[in-house]
Amino acid sequence: MRRSNDLEQRLKEWADVYGGGQYGLRESLKSPAGTMMKWGGRPPTGMGQEQGTPNADEVQNAVYHLGKQLHGWQAAMVIQCEYLLPGQPIDSKLQKLRVVGVQVSDRARYSQILAEARKHVAAWLRVPYSALKEAEVWVA
Repeated sequence: MRRSNDLEQRLKEWADVYGGGQYGLRESLKSPAGTMMKWGGRPPTGMGQEQGTPNADEVQNAVYHLGKQLHGWQAAMVIQCEYLLPGQPIDSKLQKLRVVGVQVSDRARYSQILAEARKHVAAWLRVPYSALKEAEVWVA
């Protein structure tokens, strides 16, 4: 399998696996890191061996370690909210963030924090970072 170096593609693949596909973490913005910590790795899924998802696992590892940084928890929650809850209006995302204790005042601040998170993930994965235009971020 060819490894993709495009950050946005990697983030979308991560969202497919960790946001409702293999791990089903999308509902109520559950933390993938919390699930990993609870089970000491991937949660049990039954009798069969699951196909590996190394690209998604690398992104998950980057987001997990971002959340462990001194001021990275907020950015980790914002990037999870953005990619694991696709298509939701920004007001809904801001409300879900408030529920888990992340106070983001407005769209501009949300965009800044999301950009910080994306830069961290890009650096962790050693892929180029290119800032999205603000209009692209809000398109569902």
